[in-house]
Amino acid sequence: MYQALIVDDEKEIREGLASWTWREYGVEVAGCCAHGLEALQYIEEHPVDIVMTDIRMPFMDGLNLMEALNRKFPFVKVVILSGYNDFEYAKRAIQLGAIDYMLKPIGFADLSQAIRRLTSRLDEQRQAEQRIEALKRKTNQLASVLRKNFLTRMFRGPLSAEDLEQDGAEGEVLLEAGSYTVGVLALDRISLYGERPAPRELKLLAFSLENILNDIWDSRGCGYHLVDRNLSEVMLLSRNESDDADGESHERFRAVIGQLLAYRGLLKSTLSIGIGAAVSSPEHVYLSALSARSSLDGYSEPSAVRFGSAGSPAADDRSPYGDSGEDAAAADVGSAGSEDADSMILSEAKAYIRDHYDRSITLKEVADHVYVSKGHLSALFKSSNETFLKYLTSIRMSKAKELMRDNEYKIYEIVEMVGYSDPAYFAELFKRHTGKTPNEYRGKLKVQRASYP
Repeated sequence: MYQALIVDDEKEIREGLASWTWREYGVEVAGCCAHGLEALQYIEEHPVDIVMTDIRMPFMDGLNLMEALNRKFPFVKVVILSGYNDFEYAKRAIQLGAIDYMLKPIGFADLSQAIRRLTSRLDEQRQAEQRIEALKRKTNQLASVLRKNFLTRMFRGPLSAEDLEQDGAEGEVLLEAGSYTVGVLALDRISLYGERPAPRELKLLAFSLENILNDIWDSRGCGYHLVDRNLSEVMLLSRNESDDADGESHERFRAVIGQLLAYRGLLKSTLSIGIGAAVSSPEHVYLSALSARSSLDGYSEPSAVRFGSAGSPAADDRSPYGDSGEDAAAADVGSAGSEDADSMILSEAKAYIRDHYDRSITLKEVADHVYVSKGHLSALFKSSNETFLKYLTSIRMSKAKELMRDNEYKIYEIVEMVGYSDPAYFAELFKRHTGKTPNEYRGKLKVQRASYP
């Protein structure tokens, strides 16, 4: 359902428009406001798709409201209502992007045609956004796979300058001339829990770890990372900026370990890191990777964090991925960023909402729980034609109806039990979802129980 806001300083007009059969056109009235300033404040907290506004109102008129919407909420569609057949008003409204200009009194037939045109525009806009988002996801997934394949090859053996430049660019990896150090971070889950996690859990953990490392390593300009297919180790590539390459890289690796310790409950692992020798060019990164792996050899007792450092490259020619060779390419882990992983993240987020709907809960809190950004989680909800707020509200309304059937609690108690503090706001939402006030709904239930004892 698209969300509409009615803005008019005449109460009779607001109530009359709100009583119209909006739902038949895929629209529901989110609220009503008496002037533009109130409308702006409302939209800040309750995003809407449609604004139907009068022109002449106190505090902020309809045209000034449109200007503010264009700056803050450019995708909101506006229909102008006016009691004045004034060409200058109409001209200015069209210049500001009004979808329609309707004269009062408004006939429902005219309103029906206007809303059909409006929802058609919104449908086209939503479809275009979905196509763009799908293209972005595919592009990002392809870049992720190319990046992981490139990093895997670079950690395994020498690459020519041409390969470093061309293949690195395809994977969005920029490697300038200079000093590099590799750290191998080992995650030993088996030593703690005795068995491997289920494939679904492994994929979700890999996706979460990717997000964590993107935040605390890649996005801060430290370098690049690569998570192996079994979620048992992570390769960290540090681009050294200072003359003290060893000191700089060691400080970075220790810092990232310290930050990862905050996620031990999620990773359920001991953390160990081997630090390789600094190398003077990207072509020799594989030597630093080999020495980092060899620095982890010889540790047998489990410990929360273990640091090792090799002063020179190891003599053997083992790959940093053991005997996996070409199969170590990151396609499997890359799939953790695919639609399957997104589906798991959204499913976990919804489960968290269902478990915590009874208190104040925010999009950021849920995003933090599933280790993604607010923007990413919001996009996942939108991809399923929902929003965080709509889903949370639907859960709360369903629970409220369930509690009313028990006939055990008073309305104000139910309001608090489903996470609201304002009974009036709850009543408004409840009526929007059920078509009845809480008291009317409870009265209907009593009649039904009396009819079917």
